[in-house]
Amino acid sequence: MYGTTRLYIHTHITGASIRNRTRITLFSILSVLLFLAACGSGDSQAASLPPVESDGNPVAVVNGREVSRSLFERQLQQQMQMYQAQGMQIDAEQQAMLEEQLVDQLIARELVLQDGAARGIAPSAEDVQAELDAIRAQFPSEEAFEEALAQQNLTLAEIERNIAEQIIIEEILESDVLADARVDEAAAREFYDENPSFFETPDQVRASHILVLTQGATDDERAEARETIEMILGRLQDGESFEELAQQYSEDGTAQRGGDLGFFGRGQMVDEFEQAAFDLDVGQTSGIVETQFGYHIVRVTDRMDAGIQSFDEVQGQIEQFLGQEQQQNAFESYIERLREAADIEILL
Repeated sequence: MYGTTRLYIHTHITGASIRNRTRITLFSILSVLLFLAACGSGDSQAASLPPVESDGNPVAVVNGREVSRSLFERQLQQQMQMYQAQGMQIDAEQQAMLEEQLVDQLIARELVLQDGAARGIAPSAEDVQAELDAIRAQFPSEEAFEEALAQQNLTLAEIERNIAEQIIIEEILESDVLADARVDEAAAREFYDENPSFFETPDQVRASHILVLTQGATDDERAEARETIEMILGRLQDGESFEELAQQYSEDGTAQRGGDLGFFGRGQMVDEFEQAAFDLDVGQTSGIVETQFGYHIVRVTDRMDAGIQSFDEVQGQIEQFLGQEQQQNAFESYIERLREAADIEILL
């Protein structure tokens, strides 16, 4: 739990945490569709959308255009690798759900691209080239760029086609579908007034600590740790700097900050640590506090009483949250309209 891990988990609801309550944000809407476009197989030609070459085994057919299984399998493999890299194990049921969601996303991508073609949206060669140049500029050399293409099994023509698809998707979403998703101050104020609990801030303290770890230690190591923390406490009582001793001896990621843990409320620390911190006045230092992680010395540096954040403090966050909800609803309605008018066959 230590090293780079904090002692606590910040759980109280604030205006900032409202953003996490949206099911999907504009960023994730664009990310899904643009990711699928960027990793597309080159089966579709932007703007004109001629008949595709079938791989003979599509996962879906959208208005007569096949969504190739090879594209689906490539996307699925990339997502599975991403989960594995994060240490997540995906069982058969979860994979089936992931496959279903991926097919839905690929269908949505195809519907948006077809809508772009119907609207006559055709990115200019100059626009595509400008985006391609921006991608190239991220690599130290042309050789490095070409090596990256080879590693992804992509050709330059496929990259250009994918860029065109991204431009189409962005133009439709940003200029049309999501253009009217705006929130005024009155709507933000109404949300604030109707949801006061979202903006409550609990009684909090700001504390620093010095930690000598004992988790997993032998008896001899625990005894040595006890001697160390007693020595540190003695030096503090002799007037030495808490921050400097924390930097020298504390065995967690806060050491470089002089042991500063920032503000935290009740229920965010282990019980023994919380009790010690909330019993101290500002400027006071505890004795030795033992938790399952080791021996601590705690100093409280500030306090904040419980209260409610003002509207001015959270107005921007509320407007962003409500705007994202509007964008989500607009996007879902747009895709649903396209689906209702489309002839879709799912062959997963």
